[in-house]
Amino acid sequence: MLAEVSVAFVIVAICVMIHTSVLLVFAKWMLGHLAIIESRRLLTHHAALLILVFFIVIVLHLLETALWASFYYWQSLFPDFETSLYFSLTSYTTIGFGDVVLPQKWRLLGAMEGISGVLLCGLSTAFIFAVVNLLFRMRTGLANDTRRS
Repeated sequence: MLAEVSVAFVIVAICVMIHTSVLLVFAKWMLGHLAIIESRRLLTHHAALLILVFFIVIVLHLLETALWASFYYWQSLFPDFETSLYFSLTSYTTIGFGDVVLPQKWRLLGAMEGISGVLLCGLSTAFIFAVVNLLFRMRTGLANDTRRS
């Protein structure tokens, strides 16, 4: 059990590093282009930015589930990568259909992946909220007031 939990913590740590690094790089890019973002006040420009944010977040989550799936496949816990990825996606998102399960020796990994997925989805939600809040403040003129203070 200790080996199983240790493996899970390593995978979680890698996922957290990937997730936070990409979000921080994207946030830095957005801050560097804030004047451009602010000058483009059309709703379609802001919608395009949100689509980009959602795309990046979804790709991050898919990458992280693929990392978990790679471990499952590498350890021959499932017969093919597609099944590994399917199990990973259902565990990460906490859907957990139960039609595919890990062997008993490794079953704690599914729960650990679920916890990881919930926390990283929460981080993504907070990031999306921050972007939406910034766009809202720009559209209402509140962003300039905050920078002057």
